[in-house]
Amino acid sequence: MQSPVQPVSQRRRARIPLSCDPCRTRKIKCNREYPCQNCITRDEQSSCHFKGAKIDSLSNARRESQLDPMRQRIDQLENMVKRLIAHQTPESPKPGDLVASATKDVASAGKVVLDGAHSVYQGGDDWYDVLEEINQLKNTWAQAQDDRVGHQTPPTQSQLADGSSLLFGQVKPIDRIEILATLPPKRELDNLVAVFFDRPTFPIAVPPIIHESTFMREYHEHCKNPSHANFIWLGLLFSILGIVMLAYHQHGEPPEYEGRSESLFQLYRIRTAQCLLSGDIAKCLPYTVETLRFNATAELNRKDDNRRGLWIMTGVLVRTAINMGYHRDPAHSSPPIPPLQAEYRRRIWLAVISMDNMTSFGAGLPRMLSAIYSDTREPRNLHDWELPADDATAASLPPSRPLTESTAVTYLIVKGRLCHALGRVVDLTCSPTSSTYADVLAADRMLSAAYDSFPSHMQPPAPPQPLEQLRLFHAQIGLRSIYHRAMCTLHRRFLTQAKTNPQYRFSRDRCLASARALLATQRDLSEQWYRFAHTRQILSFAAMVVFLELELMRQFPGAEDAVEQADLRRDLETSVALWGVNRGTCDEAGRQWQVLAGMLEGVRSRSDAKDGDGGGGVEAASADHASGLGLWGPPSQMPGVDGFTFEKELASVEIDWAAWDSYIEDAGFGSGPIY
Repeated sequence: MQSPVQPVSQRRRARIPLSCDPCRTRKIKCNREYPCQNCITRDEQSSCHFKGAKIDSLSNARRESQLDPMRQRIDQLENMVKRLIAHQTPESPKPGDLVASATKDVASAGKVVLDGAHSVYQGGDDWYDVLEEINQLKNTWAQAQDDRVGHQTPPTQSQLADGSSLLFGQVKPIDRIEILATLPPKRELDNLVAVFFDRPTFPIAVPPIIHESTFMREYHEHCKNPSHANFIWLGLLFSILGIVMLAYHQHGEPPEYEGRSESLFQLYRIRTAQCLLSGDIAKCLPYTVETLRFNATAELNRKDDNRRGLWIMTGVLVRTAINMGYHRDPAHSSPPIPPLQAEYRRRIWLAVISMDNMTSFGAGLPRMLSAIYSDTREPRNLHDWELPADDATAASLPPSRPLTESTAVTYLIVKGRLCHALGRVVDLTCSPTSSTYADVLAADRMLSAAYDSFPSHMQPPAPPQPLEQLRLFHAQIGLRSIYHRAMCTLHRRFLTQAKTNPQYRFSRDRCLASARALLATQRDLSEQWYRFAHTRQILSFAAMVVFLELELMRQFPGAEDAVEQADLRRDLETSVALWGVNRGTCDEAGRQWQVLAGMLEGVRSRSDAKDGDGGGGVEAASADHASGLGLWGPPSQMPGVDGFTFEKELASVEIDWAAWDSYIEDAGFGSGPIY
């Protein structure tokens, strides 16, 4: 009898895991790259291991089907290049063509192209079409990759290079769910947005580059469908929230945000950066430039010294604006840009170039705009109520109102004109070639013309009383400080030369007048101003100019100097006294007061030794501190930093102002971190 046949056991073949070990442990989706995106985000690249064969093997038939669209795209690109080569073969010009070509110079510089919701600048050649075809080829390849993986993969590190360099690697991309979870509850969010658009009482001067009606319509749509908003729009929203929190932190916190506004500002600033990374600023999506500009506004109003970092960020802002065609007036767009949108593009470009001029001046580094052709016109000076609700109802806009009539955009226009002259000062001070004195006088005239054209409500301020005047007061202080600091920077190199050459007496007087004007402005500043690095830099810069002039008066005495010398000493005494009153606002303010008080004591002791009188008036602690530093002591004890010494430089006719600036920064006048 035959024994029963034993059933053959069906052993299942071991399944090769597709995810890496850490992703399988956490039970999260892996993008199957090496290292995968999750491991990169968590900085665990060394732990990213896959078991078995690679996951991306496909059947030949499927691979061929995916390659067909790419072959078609490559063929189209090849044909386009052949057509361009044939089209651009040079021909002998006809006599009449030379005149006609001259009229096309402006048009050949390029134009703005509206492609759906995208705004792209097309250069003055046909290679834009080639680039667009290459872009479509990349999209086809990306689609094939998405089909292969089976789901949308997060961006790789190479795709994040531009964004990471923009924010100096401070942020890492996160998904939309985590971004949306950071937003406050709707009622709280409504209040914060309303505070931002309440321009008369909002204390920070934010450029009016967002059309409120359009934004609020988009905001309500977002509240209905939060998952539909793109990353750039979310970045704009977070930048608005960050500026509001910054205003709360600097100018008074409501009870519900007491002790939280600074941390929320930092959180919203990081979220803005993450949205810019995920949204890709190179895609030319709406609100890209606005979000970058608001992010720069937040950086500009921070308390620490971030001049160089802000200058680098502004370079990204300018290039993004050029990439989207803001440097060309909307009249050159194709198809035509509606009047309302065109007006806001002019506002945005003015805000961008003003930022470029300001940050370059503050950092002492070259600006970008000097090498850029732009024909974008100045925006109109219009009230918000004169603007239509949307582009559909805007056949045209009313003519610009005079600057004597204050509107939401008046400050932007006035500041833009002043910053245009400021850019000329930057070009002179950063030029590798020596500028002539005629160039300096020409820049002086530009600055003076811009300053003299200020409307009466933008003239030198008085301390504000009601809250509604606070923003105007800040604007007036800012404009006045920009003008006088620019004058000091433009003319300071001629302080010593004026002692031996009467030709430069004009520059010496200009420089001293502006330095004294800055010190006079100090009397109007409240305690909170001393917390800001740029305020401390401006005031110490003005004081140093006056200190230098007093030392030059000692070295080159003149009969007519006695009265002016007494006035300059009184200005310094008042300034040092104000520093002393406000020295408790922050550590840097206290250190600056000690240094300036010690320097003033040194000036007094020198003057008293010369006159044979006894001096005093500065606290003994300050004098001891100055003595310890060796500031303004005997010439043999004067300190040196990076090649700068008071003994060497003040004894010479030419002062190395780069070394002087380095000395000021190393002495504690700009020691805050870049970020």
